[in-house]
Amino acid sequence: MFEDISPNFEWNPVDANIAKRLIDLEETPEAIQYFSRVCHKLTDYAYWFLLSTLWVSYTGFTDINLWKKLFSEKRPYRLTSIMKPSELKAFQNLPKRITIYRAHRPNETDWIAYTLDFDIAKRFARERQVNIITEYRIKKADVTALFLRRGENEIIALDKSKIQFIKEYKIED
Repeated sequence: MFEDISPNFEWNPVDANIAKRLIDLEETPEAIQYFSRVCHKLTDYAYWFLLSTLWVSYTGFTDINLWKKLFSEKRPYRLTSIMKPSELKAFQNLPKRITIYRAHRPNETDWIAYTLDFDIAKRFARERQVNIITEYRIKKADVTALFLRRGENEIIALDKSKIQFIKEYKIED
């Protein structure tokens, strides 16, 4: 049960109290708002771990610019704390240039999440009722994190200017 925890973890009462409150707010837009108000009190590990947990548990109907700001924080231990050890290992095994996909929502203008898996992009296309999947390429050095927790093989990339458009696929129902 405890084998996939960052070596940076150390119990801290302030972190524990903030985490407890975040659990109460989990799966609501208030969780990330609360996090943004109190994150300055967190240890570096707790900051990254709780931010990634919030992203994985709930990203709907929240301000993408707030997520970008929080993911862009200049704190130590980002890679070893934002990703679980198993995710970090998978990330380290990715090639230097990565192919990623996104099924864009209608009229979408800003985003930070992609998938490594074309079939997952197809699932999102069906959910979003769109028939186009876009393929991109990105350097691993420009990736913020890889999350495997939702089974989405999710890549977080904050700067769209670092991402190269490859092509679009029209999918049929």
